[in-house]
Amino acid sequence: MVKEVEVLEKLSEILDDDAIKAVEVKDDGTLFLELSQEIDDATLIKLHQELGKIEGIKNIEIKLPKAKKEASGDIQLNREIILEKLKEVIDPEIGVDVVNLGLIYELEIKPDNVVYVKMTMTTPGCPLTMWILRAVEDKILEIPGVKDAEIELTFDPPWTPDMISEEYKKRLGLY
Repeated sequence: MVKEVEVLEKLSEILDDDAIKAVEVKDDGTLFLELSQEIDDATLIKLHQELGKIEGIKNIEIKLPKAKKEASGDIQLNREIILEKLKEVIDPEIGVDVVNLGLIYELEIKPDNVVYVKMTMTTPGCPLTMWILRAVEDKILEIPGVKDAEIELTFDPPWTPDMISEEYKKRLGLY
Protein backbone atom coordinates (compact mmCIF):
# COMPACT_ATOMS: atom_id res chain seq x y z
CA MET A 1 0.00 0.00 0.00
CA VAL A 2 1.15 3.51 -0.82
CA LYS A 3 2.17 5.63 2.14
CA GLU A 4 1.25 9.32 2.33
CA VAL A 5 4.88 10.13 3.13
CA GLU A 6 5.91 8.83 -0.33
CA VAL A 7 3.30 11.00 -1.95
CA LEU A 8 4.32 14.06 0.07
CA GLU A 9 7.98 13.57 -0.91
CA LYS A 10 7.04 13.51 -4.61
CA LEU A 11 4.73 16.50 -4.16
CA SER A 12 7.48 18.55 -2.50
CA GLU A 13 9.61 18.08 -5.63
CA ILE A 14 6.91 19.75 -7.74
CA LEU A 15 4.89 22.09 -5.51
CA ASP A 16 5.41 24.42 -2.58
CA ASP A 17 4.12 22.96 0.70
CA ASP A 18 1.58 25.77 1.05
CA ALA A 19 -0.04 24.73 -2.27
CA ILE A 20 -1.14 21.41 -0.75
CA LYS A 21 -4.38 21.52 1.22
CA ALA A 22 -5.05 17.78 1.72
CA VAL A 23 -3.62 14.40 0.72
CA GLU A 24 -5.35 11.07 1.19
CA VAL A 25 -4.38 7.63 -0.08
CA LYS A 26 -7.33 5.26 -0.09
CA ASP A 27 -7.11 1.49 0.31
CA ASP A 28 -8.07 0.92 -3.34
CA GLY A 29 -4.99 2.82 -4.56
CA THR A 30 -6.82 6.09 -5.23
CA LEU A 31 -4.86 9.21 -4.39
CA PHE A 32 -6.94 12.27 -3.51
CA LEU A 33 -5.08 15.57 -3.59
CA GLU A 34 -6.65 18.93 -2.84
CA LEU A 35 -4.70 22.05 -3.73
CA SER A 36 -5.07 25.42 -2.04
CA GLN A 37 -3.95 27.50 -5.02
CA GLU A 38 -4.17 27.51 -8.81
CA ILE A 39 -1.39 25.87 -10.82
CA ASP A 40 -0.63 26.16 -14.52
CA ASP A 41 -1.42 23.41 -17.02
CA ALA A 42 2.19 22.28 -17.41
CA THR A 43 2.56 21.80 -13.66
CA LEU A 44 -0.77 19.97 -13.49
CA ILE A 45 0.30 17.54 -16.22
CA LYS A 46 3.71 17.02 -14.59
CA LEU A 47 2.05 16.44 -11.23
CA HIS A 48 -0.26 13.79 -12.69
CA GLN A 49 2.59 12.05 -14.50
CA GLU A 50 4.97 12.01 -11.53
CA LEU A 51 2.34 10.84 -9.03
CA GLY A 52 1.35 8.10 -11.48
CA LYS A 53 4.88 6.69 -11.23
CA ILE A 54 4.46 5.85 -7.54
CA GLU A 55 3.92 2.12 -7.18
CA GLY A 56 0.46 1.24 -5.90
CA ILE A 57 -1.34 4.35 -7.14
CA LYS A 58 -4.14 3.29 -9.45
CA ASN A 59 -6.16 6.50 -9.75
CA ILE A 60 -5.42 10.16 -9.07
CA GLU A 61 -8.06 12.73 -8.16
CA ILE A 62 -6.90 16.32 -7.96
CA LYS A 63 -9.24 19.01 -6.66
CA LEU A 64 -8.25 22.51 -7.70
CA PRO A 65 -9.57 25.71 -6.14
CA LYS A 66 -11.92 27.67 -8.33
CA ALA A 67 -13.42 31.09 -8.20
CA LYS A 68 -17.10 31.13 -7.32
CA LYS A 69 -19.38 32.80 -9.82
CA GLU A 70 -22.82 34.19 -9.26
CA ALA A 71 -25.43 32.70 -11.54
CA SER A 72 -27.03 35.13 -13.90
CA GLY A 73 -30.81 34.82 -13.68
CA ASP A 74 -31.55 35.99 -17.24
CA ILE A 75 -29.50 33.31 -19.06
CA GLN A 76 -31.28 30.07 -19.92
CA LEU A 77 -28.72 27.27 -19.98
CA ASN A 78 -29.31 24.22 -22.15
CA ARG A 79 -27.42 21.12 -23.35
CA GLU A 80 -26.77 22.53 -26.82
CA ILE A 81 -25.00 25.65 -25.47
CA ILE A 82 -22.79 23.54 -23.22
CA LEU A 83 -22.01 20.90 -25.87
CA GLU A 84 -21.09 23.63 -28.40
CA LYS A 85 -18.70 25.16 -25.84
CA LEU A 86 -17.18 21.73 -25.11
CA LYS A 87 -16.43 21.31 -28.82
CA GLU A 88 -13.67 23.87 -28.17
CA VAL A 89 -11.81 21.28 -26.05
CA ILE A 90 -9.65 19.38 -28.53
CA ASP A 91 -7.78 16.19 -27.63
CA PRO A 92 -4.29 17.29 -28.75
CA GLU A 93 -3.16 13.75 -29.55
CA ILE A 94 -6.10 12.98 -31.86
CA GLY A 95 -7.11 16.47 -33.00
CA VAL A 96 -10.83 15.94 -32.38
CA ASP A 97 -12.99 17.63 -29.75
CA VAL A 98 -14.25 15.76 -26.67
CA VAL A 99 -17.89 15.86 -27.85
CA ASN A 100 -17.27 14.35 -31.30
CA LEU A 101 -14.86 11.82 -29.80
CA GLY A 102 -17.73 10.57 -27.65
CA LEU A 103 -15.97 11.29 -24.36
CA ILE A 104 -19.00 13.00 -22.79
CA TYR A 105 -21.26 10.34 -21.24
CA GLU A 106 -23.66 12.49 -19.20
CA LEU A 107 -24.46 16.18 -18.98
CA GLU A 108 -26.87 17.63 -16.43
CA ILE A 109 -27.81 21.21 -15.63
CA LYS A 110 -28.86 21.35 -12.00
CA PRO A 111 -31.49 23.87 -10.79
CA ASP A 112 -28.79 26.08 -9.21
CA ASN A 113 -26.97 26.34 -12.61
CA VAL A 114 -24.24 23.91 -11.63
CA VAL A 115 -23.27 21.83 -14.67
CA TYR A 116 -22.44 18.16 -14.05
CA VAL A 117 -20.48 16.22 -16.67
CA LYS A 118 -19.55 12.54 -16.55
CA MET A 119 -16.87 11.77 -19.09
CA THR A 120 -14.10 9.39 -20.00
CA MET A 121 -10.74 9.41 -21.76
CA THR A 122 -9.70 7.36 -24.78
CA THR A 123 -7.43 5.32 -22.49
CA PRO A 124 -7.07 5.12 -18.69
CA GLY A 125 -3.38 5.98 -19.01
CA CYS A 126 -3.88 9.12 -21.11
CA PRO A 127 -1.06 11.50 -20.13
CA LEU A 128 -3.29 14.53 -20.80
CA THR A 129 -6.17 13.45 -18.56
CA MET A 130 -5.78 16.27 -16.05
CA TRP A 131 -5.32 18.86 -18.79
CA ILE A 132 -8.46 17.73 -20.63
CA LEU A 133 -10.56 17.59 -17.45
CA ARG A 134 -9.42 21.07 -16.51
CA ALA A 135 -10.11 22.39 -20.02
CA VAL A 136 -13.66 20.95 -19.89
CA GLU A 137 -14.26 22.59 -16.53
CA ASP A 138 -12.80 25.93 -17.68
CA LYS A 139 -14.92 25.98 -20.86
CA ILE A 140 -18.11 25.28 -18.91
CA LEU A 141 -17.28 28.05 -16.43
CA GLU A 142 -16.86 30.50 -19.35
CA ILE A 143 -20.57 30.14 -20.20
CA PRO A 144 -22.61 33.06 -18.82
CA GLY A 145 -24.99 31.90 -16.13
CA VAL A 146 -23.02 28.83 -15.06
CA LYS A 147 -22.42 28.92 -11.31
CA ASP A 148 -20.04 25.95 -11.04
CA ALA A 149 -18.91 22.80 -12.88
CA GLU A 150 -18.63 19.26 -11.53
CA ILE A 151 -16.59 16.90 -13.71
CA GLU A 152 -16.59 13.17 -13.00
CA LEU A 153 -14.12 10.86 -14.73
CA THR A 154 -15.19 7.29 -15.43
CA PHE A 155 -13.92 4.37 -17.47
CA ASP A 156 -17.19 2.45 -17.35
CA PRO A 157 -17.99 1.76 -20.09
CA PRO A 158 -14.53 1.97 -21.64
CA TRP A 159 -14.23 4.26 -24.65
CA THR A 160 -14.03 2.70 -28.11
CA PRO A 161 -13.68 4.29 -31.57
CA ASP A 162 -17.34 3.36 -32.17
CA MET A 163 -18.24 6.29 -29.87
CA ILE A 164 -16.86 8.86 -32.34
CA SER A 165 -19.59 10.85 -34.10
CA GLU A 166 -20.55 9.70 -37.61
CA GLU A 167 -19.21 12.93 -39.14
CA TYR A 168 -15.79 12.48 -37.56
CA LYS A 169 -15.63 8.77 -38.37
CA LYS A 170 -15.86 9.84 -42.03
CA ARG A 171 -13.28 12.62 -41.58
CA LEU A 172 -10.88 10.22 -39.88
CA GLY A 173 -11.41 7.52 -42.50
CA LEU A 174 -12.88 5.00 -40.08
CA TYR A 175 -15.44 3.75 -42.62
